[in-house]
Amino acid sequence: MDNKGNTDEIFNRFAGQWDTEEPGQGHGQRFLAKLESKKRKKKAVYKLFYASAAVLAILLGIFITYNPQPEKSDSTQLAKISPKAKEAEVYFASIIQKELAKVEKENSPETKAIVQDALKRMEQLEKDYDKLTLELIENGENKKIIHAMITNLQTRIAFLEEVLTQIENIKNIKEKYNENNNI
Repeated sequence: MDNKGNTDEIFNRFAGQWDTEEPGQGHGQRFLAKLESKKRKKKAVYKLFYASAAVLAILLGIFITYNPQPEKSDSTQLAKISPKAKEAEVYFASIIQKELAKVEKENSPETKAIVQDALKRMEQLEKDYDKLTLELIENGENKKIIHAMITNLQTRIAFLEEVLTQIENIKNIKEKYNENNNI
């Protein structure tokens, strides 16, 4: 009974403020067209991601086949242990940095929570990657560890892309809300 009173109170408080107008003619078609265009854009992003993963796989295959000698520079132990892992790290790191910069750029009052959560999760993925790197250095070149490292890097990219999609959705919702309130 108490809940019904709360519901009635809410409806009474918002009386006359409900949007009861019918959408304009062709609204459904315009809405479906927008959804379809977003699907096409998302498919294009995935195609780019898969293409870059395929290029990386080919590069790793070439490195495995020809087994180049480690570089003589003392820049990192990882490069000494596994040039393949270092090559993958450099390739993915540039993509991750670009995507992370995009996420940080979108930091606003509406997206602050999602951006900060994303940064915390990225920090955890970085710690996991560091553990894998140490394991590789301790145990030597191991295909399973290298695969786990590459998977970690790919996961970070996919995660950042998903965060950017969520931010875009938040912005679209805010834009629609503002459009509806300005009418």
